[in-house]
Amino acid sequence: MSSCGYFSEVSSVVGFQTPAFEGDVNLFGAESIAIHVAGCANACAKNCAEIVQWLQWAEGSLLPTVLGYVLPSVSAANLDKKVVDAYKAELLAQLQHLDDALLTRTYLVGERLSLADISVALDLLPAYQHVLDAATRKKVVNVTRWFQTVMHQPAVKEVLGDVHLCDKVSQFNQTKFNEFSSKHSPKPEKKKEEKKKDHPKPAPKAKEPEDDGADDGVVVEKSKDPFADMPKGTFVMDSFKRVYSNEDTATKAIPYFWDNFDAEANSIWYCEYKYPTELTLTFMSCNLISGMYQRLEKLKKNAFASMILFGTDNNSSISGIWVWRGHELAFTLCPDWQVDYESYEWKKLDPKDEKTKKLVNEYLMWEGDFDGKKFNQGKIFK
Repeated sequence: MSSCGYFSEVSSVVGFQTPAFEGDVNLFGAESIAIHVAGCANACAKNCAEIVQWLQWAEGSLLPTVLGYVLPSVSAANLDKKVVDAYKAELLAQLQHLDDALLTRTYLVGERLSLADISVALDLLPAYQHVLDAATRKKVVNVTRWFQTVMHQPAVKEVLGDVHLCDKVSQFNQTKFNEFSSKHSPKPEKKKEEKKKDHPKPAPKAKEPEDDGADDGVVVEKSKDPFADMPKGTFVMDSFKRVYSNEDTATKAIPYFWDNFDAEANSIWYCEYKYPTELTLTFMSCNLISGMYQRLEKLKKNAFASMILFGTDNNSSISGIWVWRGHELAFTLCPDWQVDYESYEWKKLDPKDEKTKKLVNEYLMWEGDFDGKKFNQGKIFK
């Protein structure tokens, strides 16, 4: 049995602090209640500690910065430009640190959505809705990718609906602020004869849901290998990777690939990044590839890829060749693999077509005409 509000057992200790929670344990404070309700204590000690650290950072540092920047921008607080500029600079610095942390992660803790993701994302929600415009979002692509992943979770969408990112930064408006202040200023109350009030009866306590044994903190599920039911075929991916890594690409690796490739059990795909106009500095574009590879670590056993960045700063594109078991898009087989692939156009190639062979050979060697595109750098997934 559990419920929230003022409770004598809690209040006697903490002096009527809210929110409060009464149940198998009596708690106060949003952070401690959230940790308990989410079942984080059932997670391993390392994950639980990481969740707590993100909650503390979000509530202690991130949220005050977000509100310090957003509230004046939406005319819900008076404007002191120097103060707002300081909050803006601090928020961008915090987002950059978060962006670095998310470069090689899908989620903040472990490999599943956790309370840490929910808490940090919701603290960032006002910023994404009002002050983080498209130009700013390009500077923190990993944070934005992660934020949208959290916002698209069914349970989150059920509460928030569709979250729209702002097109331009909201600006302070004195008239709107005056209207807001007049509506929310406390009105003087007329003195009334104090009447004796009956204490309200406590609300009936909600029935506690049965424990199904699930870990609601960081959910660690033992899932079946997505490729387990697929025919292995005769093409041994690891053998090709060894040849590609240790032998000459043109004279050894490419002939090995075409001599051994099993088109019945494997497929070849070409991908191209959908949003080349959003690519800015080449090192940042290269980080997109690195981050994608890191998040697909568990796909390595059954896949190989060569991704290439073409062009120069503010004028670049990304495309690549992928090989994996099966004949459908591999990313749809596992939720953990679905973070990045929708940012690319995918085309299945015919291994018997000479154009396919030419394209694959160019991407394996990082040499060729590439339809006129200028090679900048490449990254191999193996």
